[in-house]
Amino acid sequence: GRLLALSLDSGQVLWEQAVAVPTGRTELDRLTDIDAALLPGTNNVFAVSFGGELASLDADNGEVQWRRSIKSYSGLTQIGDLIVATDDNGVVWALDAQSGAAAWKQEGLQYRKLSPPAAFGGYVVVGDFEGYLHWLDPKDGKLVARTSAGGDAIRSAPVAGENLLYVLNTGGKISALTAKP
Repeated sequence: GRLLALSLDSGQVLWEQAVAVPTGRTELDRLTDIDAALLPGTNNVFAVSFGGELASLDADNGEVQWRRSIKSYSGLTQIGDLIVATDDNGVVWALDAQSGAAAWKQEGLQYRKLSPPAAFGGYVVVGDFEGYLHWLDPKDGKLVARTSAGGDAIRSAPVAGENLLYVLNTGGKISALTAKP
């Protein structure tokens, strides 16, 4: 649950910061792993832990700018001024990148074992355990479309190209999709 920055020149630790602090009675309760990829911002970095914290840290000194109680192992994306995360229960959260204030949350996809979100074509896109892609409006989180990308689960983040969204499911099928307004 700790994040650290290293000097590219010397490999020395520049700063180290806890994103989540272990709590709970059992070893499982005390997991604080940062399993998702970090999301670089302009002057900061966003990190989310399985221990239950999503944080914005200053890239220069590691100081926590804000912190929200969101438990995730999948990942984050940025669309406009929003940081979007999928939590461990399948809730999609959108937070203001500057303050961490909740902009919206979409609870209609709970328990669908969501993939990390992706920003594509003006939408937030997440995959699920049945191979569906769910397209959300970034303004309010409303579900605007759903499409199948095969019958197998989507675990990795969809990858946004210039005109196509690429999706890999657990069966090895790669799909390329486009967004129509």
